[in-house]
Parts: sequence; structure tokens; C-alpha cells
Amino acid sequence: MTHLELATRFLIHEPRAPGLPYREEHFGYKYTTVRVPPVEAALVLVDCWDEPTIASHGERSARICRDRIRPVLEVCRALGVTVVHAPSPPVAQKFPQWLRYAGESELSPPQAPAADWPPPDFARRQGKWANLEAHYGEEWLPLRRRHDEIRSIDRAVWPTDEDFVIATGAQMHRLCRDRKIRYLFYAGFAANYCVPHRDYGVLAMRERGYCVIMLRDCTTSIGAPGLPHELCTEEVFHHLESRSLAGSITSAELMAAARGEATADGTV
Repeated sequence: MTHLELATRFLIHEPRAPGLPYREEHFGYKYTTVRVPPVEAALVLVDCWDEPTIASHGERSARICRDRIRPVLEVCRALGVTVVHAPSPPVAQKFPQWLRYAGESELSPPQAPAADWPPPDFARRQGKWANLEAHYGEEWLPLRRRHDEIRSIDRAVWPTDEDFVIATGAQMHRLCRDRKIRYLFYAGFAANYCVPHRDYGVLAMRERGYCVIMLRDCTTSIGAPGLPHELCTEEVFHHLESRSLAGSITSAELMAAARGEATADGTV
């Protein structure tokens, strides 16, 4: 068995050298060598949609799917890395591959028991409590609903018959347990929403004990006025890397390891 030898980036809140004062401006990145057997790894593609609702974000995500994720996807398939598409439950269920590891919790989702506190209307921000959160404008709801109905996976990263499609974190865990997968490479969208926060996303899978490695040039965030998407993405990586929730590499680093730096049998 070969392995991929990768220098995985983390952010450490301590000075880069012993003689420096313990101040933020002296903090820096640290790199740890991780040897990943391809058969124990999965490439997880989160919400790689062909019809994002936000046009500007969709333009970036389409370019990233075509120029960054697709080459990684092809390399991973050639290496024997398991490919998992995680495009949200409604989209996943459009693909027959999603049934492979679907269990009762996906096929017949149980109804969540009613919470005893806070009261239901308050918890749901309904009635007199509706002002506790902002709501989408009525004029945009038809557009959002249309996209929800027609949305699928971007053709640049379209699933093959051999790929897997999952809808929930439980299904993802079931697949990984069965195939003895320990290492999860994450790509997809958006970096500050679904990639970390889905129940099959970075935080949930790290909580389950998996080694999570983000491909930092294979994602982008949703920005806002005064918060450009680049800054939002940097903040996501700051959070994940500084708390050891995920390390990161670039797509070029993964592909370089696949081309010439996969070595003889070795594990972490």
C-alpha cells in the first residue's frame, strides 16, 4: 500500500521563535507531516451545486469546481480514495447512489420529540416572537424555491456510479466505518456555512474522531458588505486550524503528493 505524505497546516497561538514576545503579531503556522493511505481516505464534496441562489457566490464556486476540485477528484479516483458527494439531503436523494448506506434514519426520519422548554412558538420564532430573527423578503422567496427544486450537482464534479452520495452525518459515518476510512479531505461550499456546520461537515465529523483536512483553495465563503468573502474564508481557517479541528493543504500539494511523493507502506 502507498501513502500520501502531506504537510498539513495549523495555526498555533504562540510565538514563532522562543525569543519573541508572546504577542499576536508573532504567532504563525505550524506544519505536521501526515501520511494518509488512500484506502483509508475519502474526498468529501459539500454542496457543489449547479444552481446556487447567490449569483456572485455561484460564479466563484463554479470556477473552483472546474479548475480546482475536478483535477483533485480525478486524482483521488485514480488513487483509490473514496469519493463522497454530500450535496444536502434534497439533492442527494436525486441520485440512486445515496441508497447504498441509507438506513432507517434516512429512509424514514423519526419525528423529533417536542421540547419541554422554551415554548414551541418562541423556539420557532413564530407569532409574537417573529421579530426575534430576520426573515427573507417575500420578493425573493420564489427564486429561492425555484433553485431548491431544480438544484443538482455541478457537472464538473458529477458523481460516477462508483462514487457515494450521502444525505446525513449518520450515513457518512456508516460508510466510513464500513470502509475503514479515517481521513477526510473536505472541499465545497460555503466555507463559512455548510462545510463546517452540516451534520456531515467538518465540526461534526471531527467530533466523531476523524482526521479532517481542508483543501483551502477548493472552497469559498459567502461574504457581505464590509466582509469580503476572502476575509470570511480566512476567518474560517483561523478558527479550524487554531483549535486543531482541521488542518489544511492546497489542491496542488495533494496532487504533488499523488504524482511523485507517494511512498512505500506507512501510516500515521
